[in-house]
Amino acid sequence: MKSYYQRMASIRNCTNANFNLMIKYLASKVVAQNIISYLGSLYILFVHKSSKIKFKDRKNINGLFKKDESFIYSFWHDQLLMCPLTWQNKKPIRVLISKHRDGDIISKVISHLGFSAIRGSTHKSNKTKNKGGLLSARKMIKSLQGDVCIGISPDGPKGPRHKVSDGIISIAKLSNAVIVPVGIGFKNKWKLNTWDQFIIPKPFNEITVIWGKPIKVGKKNTNIKSTKETLENLMNDLTKRANKGYN
Repeated sequence: MKSYYQRMASIRNCTNANFNLMIKYLASKVVAQNIISYLGSLYILFVHKSSKIKFKDRKNINGLFKKDESFIYSFWHDQLLMCPLTWQNKKPIRVLISKHRDGDIISKVISHLGFSAIRGSTHKSNKTKNKGGLLSARKMIKSLQGDVCIGISPDGPKGPRHKVSDGIISIAKLSNAVIVPVGIGFKNKWKLNTWDQFIIPKPFNEITVIWGKPIKVGKKNTNIKSTKETLENLMNDLTKRANKGYN
């Protein structure tokens, strides 16, 4: 039989081996995320450079840029991949990205493209049990009040697809910032089998970007449902117009 010291040595060796395996797994995961995000950002830039891009109704966003006004940039979750390159201004913007595993990669992708992220969700951000949502909400409001724009996909991170959640309206109310919706259309694309039918545009493409008129929510607005419907209908209309002739 093994002595006490031999058994303890065996346990330490086993523990060390398992710990090393765990470190290698975590390291390989981070490395894999970094590689995927870097290649993803290169792909986005390649699609952008190789495609014909049409911008419509610039006046709806340029007016705010001229006034140096911070606002909420609203886009559907399925269009997120190309959305950073619709930002045609040097004004800083932070994009709300979920804390899910896919959000880790997306946040790294946009960082390679020169944008920063706020990790969290607007879903149920007013609930006291959702500390992560409350923290991200505070960060967004502070950013908007500090001359930084915020990018939000109001149907993310879990859907339903193309349905506006309460969160973006709450952030607009508390910050008194307007919401500028954008719709992006792609002539050639792949759609993933995900809840949002996430879009991956193909290179050498035709892409249309349309900005909608700013929506003022107002701090005294009590009709959240109506405001959500207004934003939702406008974003769906912009997406439909942007894809006209492509489908």
